[in-house]
Amino acid sequence: MDINLSTRKIGFLGMGKMGSAIARGLKNKHPNLNLTGYDPLIRSDLVNAADSPESLESACDIVLLCVKPQEMKSALASFKGNKQYISIAAGLSTSSIQEMLGGARHIARAMPNLNASIQMAATGIYSHDSELGLLARAIFECVGAVEMVEKEELLHVVTGLSGSGPAFVFEFIDALAQGAVQAGLPYERALRLAAETLIGSASLVVLEKKHPLELRSQVASPGGTTIAGLAALEELGFRSAVMRAVVRAKERSEELGK
Repeated sequence: MDINLSTRKIGFLGMGKMGSAIARGLKNKHPNLNLTGYDPLIRSDLVNAADSPESLESACDIVLLCVKPQEMKSALASFKGNKQYISIAAGLSTSSIQEMLGGARHIARAMPNLNASIQMAATGIYSHDSELGLLARAIFECVGAVEMVEKEELLHVVTGLSGSGPAFVFEFIDALAQGAVQAGLPYERALRLAAETLIGSASLVVLEKKHPLELRSQVASPGGTTIAGLAALEELGFRSAVMRAVVRAKERSEELGK
């Protein structure tokens, strides 16, 4: 099914960082797209401002729910629930949103990440409605890569992986740089080298379509510097710590949805 976003009236409930990033990505890919938004605290030149949540819903075919989970119920209080909706609220299930919307049937969930701000997000999407799922994919492909998941509970895993993942990566980049500082390199130079190393290495995984460990073997020669560093990571439990971080974040996402 071919999705033509230019024929859709897309709205944003909430124009914070993520809502604005998605709207900007849509505008960059579809400059003539007419977007509408409602946020009582933020005015954005990316969207036409609606006067109220009711007028936003009335003006749109599909509404992106870009408010915090704890604010969702009050934000949807005046909605009729007769349109299509995509929520980006972490942990909040489609059944919970359905209840808030008085039994609305057309609801999808998406979990983008911070990198949407530079249109390099990794987004997981769940939808029981196949047409809405295709619409959601088309929208979020405007801000990066998309993976569809077949079970809603897998969005908790996506939250722990790519939702929280940028923070884990930032921690790793700083740790790499600080290690170089400890060894004598000035921080600004070390940070640039560390960040570029991450960018290039991640690009290799995507572009070469090789297993990360196969690529690792191309760097780690017998008795060399890299294998010595990898041994230090192994001694200090690096892999298990990263794996546990993803699982802990996934568990917290589940708690937020209760």
